[in-house]
Amino acid sequence: MSTFQKKTYENIYKELGFDFGTVKHPEFSIANIAELMRQAIINGTPYTILTGAGCSKSAGIPLAGGLVEEMNSQFDVQLSNLTEKDRSNYNKCMNALTHQERRQLLQNHIKDANINWAHIGLAALMNKGYTQRVLTFNFDNILMRACGLIGLYPSIYDFTNADVNLQNLIIDPSIIYLHGQSYGFRQLNDENETKNHANSMTNFIAQTLNTSPVIVAGYSGFNDGFFEQINKHYCGEQRLFWIGYEKEVPEHLQNFFKKYKNHAHYIGGQDADDFFISLMQHLDCLPDFFTNHAQHTIRVLDEVIDFPMPNTDDGINIMSDLRQQMVELGKQILSLTAILNNLMMEGKNNEVIELIETQYGQISDEIDITAIDEEIKYMYVWAQINAAKKDWIEIKRKRFNEDNDEAIKSVFKRFESSEILRPKMHEIYLGWGYILSELAYITNDIDTYNTSIKKFSKVSELDSSVLEHSQSWGTALLMLAELTKDPYYNSQALEKLKVAETIQPTNVYNLACAHVRLGQADKAKKKLVICKENNTLPPKELLLNDSDMRLFYDTPWFEDLIVNLE
Repeated sequence: MSTFQKKTYENIYKELGFDFGTVKHPEFSIANIAELMRQAIINGTPYTILTGAGCSKSAGIPLAGGLVEEMNSQFDVQLSNLTEKDRSNYNKCMNALTHQERRQLLQNHIKDANINWAHIGLAALMNKGYTQRVLTFNFDNILMRACGLIGLYPSIYDFTNADVNLQNLIIDPSIIYLHGQSYGFRQLNDENETKNHANSMTNFIAQTLNTSPVIVAGYSGFNDGFFEQINKHYCGEQRLFWIGYEKEVPEHLQNFFKKYKNHAHYIGGQDADDFFISLMQHLDCLPDFFTNHAQHTIRVLDEVIDFPMPNTDDGINIMSDLRQQMVELGKQILSLTAILNNLMMEGKNNEVIELIETQYGQISDEIDITAIDEEIKYMYVWAQINAAKKDWIEIKRKRFNEDNDEAIKSVFKRFESSEILRPKMHEIYLGWGYILSELAYITNDIDTYNTSIKKFSKVSELDSSVLEHSQSWGTALLMLAELTKDPYYNSQALEKLKVAETIQPTNVYNLACAHVRLGQADKAKKKLVICKENNTLPPKELLLNDSDMRLFYDTPWFEDLIVNLE
């Protein structure tokens, strides 16, 4: 099974994580961003995309921390004048190396790097005009290779050697290397170099931010001269989306997003590959290299002129046989598995389900599931999980009314059908439990909470290493304790929320509530302080109406905690 298939099927795994009352959901979904990108093309202002190291990580290019470890290992002598503290600082270590040593450090990684899906997504967006310009801090050539893979050849500019005052001469679509290329004459690594260079680009940055909407992906902005320029020149003239791996807005970005909260948006908890795959699917722009292989190859061959014969005006089309073979290949009927793979890559979940059920009949206990190939079962299950999630989001968007019962039953029918085919696949029960938990939270229904807990328990039974559901599991137990007035659930909730803390150490509001209920006020205070420091406290209104916080009302400590909260 390809890496892309796994990414496609598992994308829902992250997206289905719901944390009630503790994490603010992004104001815009990926579907919303896709719609805005469509509008931007109509308005003649396609997006500019700014990429950092996070977009190349899955391709095999280490992040700063990994490079620091390598520098300490490979260049011990060169770093010998640095203090122990400075030897853990990326900029300090890079500054201690010569330019040739820096190239040496990066070359092997860049030479061996694969083309990852973040860059295929970027190339696809560029190919369809959703973005005309990608600015990158990376030195690697992965985006160029991804563009070549799909037959796109954008203009390439290296801003370490270009006159940035001639920005109006840039021919789009284009890739602009802000800090240099791996094989270029200059690569900017250390803090002083990058800051001075960012200052020299001040007009270019201002024009970029104010003439086109922007997506920032894989870039931290931490202690960085370029972010200083963004902070200085962004004024809300165009919309800006910052796609981050951290679930909450990092501390060094918080003032920026507070200042421009209506026009600049942080979308957290995003892996770069997952984000760009999802964006491709929403915009229906997956390159045909992946779904119509023969037709793509024929188009490439059509660009090759006939082979010239010496001393004649004639040529030989040496590609004719190969072209004809590809034509014949294109006429062949794809296998069911190949067709389903293509549909999965395009995110067409309902078409996958319909095709499988046409082939094998409605999935029920009455059919012979042994006749179905395991990979087809796997695709069917992931298509149902994805479709269930989308249906559930639509139900919530329309708000609950008397017509919801059948729609909700249809969502859970998807999980029931999946369970028949692959009863030992823990992702089924993970998605099932999350949606049940949300439904229980909305309806305050004890039975629904109990059912969600059974699904979470099944996840742990099938794979004890899966911990992502611990937050929702613990929250469901807290709610059961409140609804049933049975304090036994509080101790169970504490156990699950402590597990959740190991993977989300800054998202501990519900854990604080559990401590309060068990009479552990000091422990609760410590967790609430962690939430305050990491911007994971609920809104002030919720805090002031949460019965678990009643213990702290009218105390100076609590007043300090909620000061400046919105």
